[in-house]
Amino acid sequence: MLSYNIAEREMKRLSTHKTDGRGILWGGYLNNNHPITKEVWLQEAFPEWGSYLNKQIESFEVPKGQVSLWWCGGPSWVLKTDAGGIFLIDQNCAPSHYTTYDYCGVCRQAGASSINWLRLNPQVIDPWEFKHIDGVFCTHTHADHCDIFTVNAALQTSDAMFYAPPVTAERLRDFNVPQDRLTVCHVGQTFDVLGAKVHILICYDQTAIRTGGGKELLPYEECCCSFLFETSAGNILFLGDTWYHDGYVKVGHDYDIDVAIFDMGFNAPGATDKMTPYDAARLGQTLRAKVLIPDHYDNWVNCAGDPDLIINQFERIVAENTPEIKTVIMRCAGRFDYPKDQDIKRYRYPDGSENYDINKSVFGNKED
Repeated sequence: MLSYNIAEREMKRLSTHKTDGRGILWGGYLNNNHPITKEVWLQEAFPEWGSYLNKQIESFEVPKGQVSLWWCGGPSWVLKTDAGGIFLIDQNCAPSHYTTYDYCGVCRQAGASSINWLRLNPQVIDPWEFKHIDGVFCTHTHADHCDIFTVNAALQTSDAMFYAPPVTAERLRDFNVPQDRLTVCHVGQTFDVLGAKVHILICYDQTAIRTGGGKELLPYEECCCSFLFETSAGNILFLGDTWYHDGYVKVGHDYDIDVAIFDMGFNAPGATDKMTPYDAARLGQTLRAKVLIPDHYDNWVNCAGDPDLIINQFERIVAENTPEIKTVIMRCAGRFDYPKDQDIKRYRYPDGSENYDINKSVFGNKED
């Protein structure tokens, strides 16, 4: 009992020490009483991963001839080139919310006056804690792809440039992005960024063209686009919230696509927003991509259904119909290195066992 009290006193003495700098809080701090208010709770509990992943992304040196991607859940990705360029693609650091018929494309398709978008996946990055960001890319104007929190954090803490199709560029201007930091993206355009050349390609997002204040459908080229990053490792294509469209035959003919990243999910009848596993597999075949990585099936309650079922169906369809195409199923906050990881099939979180030491273990051989 005495040794326990001594240990308790030592823990309390150290309880003001929150972290050793790894980006998450020390358990000893959480296990000891300290003043708690709602503001403290929000500051210390969110984002759930603190700045841990930020630090990992910034410190990781991408080997020459590789490109690294971190999936942040939902539609959100971070891409880092072997030249050190860091790019946020459709990064969503926003909370659960609801949309209404006057603006929301899914509401209009469904005839719903309002739809709740309840977030499932954790916040794994802190957009305010990057030391530098080279670019922020938004495929379309929906709040989970053009996020006011991510945009303002990058705007205030970095010299990042912002890239978006015309309608989304207007939203970025509303979010106070100045013209000299904004590139309005038009299909067919190419430009260089740190460690990559970016090609602006068509995106057939039928929900995006129904989003907005007017009743007429907008041209695809005005309200959405795909981003093809041509890197030293290969070509990585981000397709946002696309639907399947036969027009992608031309994209697959004109470009060599190594990795295609696209939405997939469950849809209630009348409210298509994400591709089914069959359409996602068909898209990969149409694009003639080498590796397919689905996303977005994990983050909204109304689009999730049974995520494991969706994934299993997708893998089976691709394996049976196009066995030459590889599939990779990521986990939130996981890192994918291309081409090194193209055969992993499913990402596995590291278990930390590299830090274990049998000589310090209570089950090890000790001289007592």
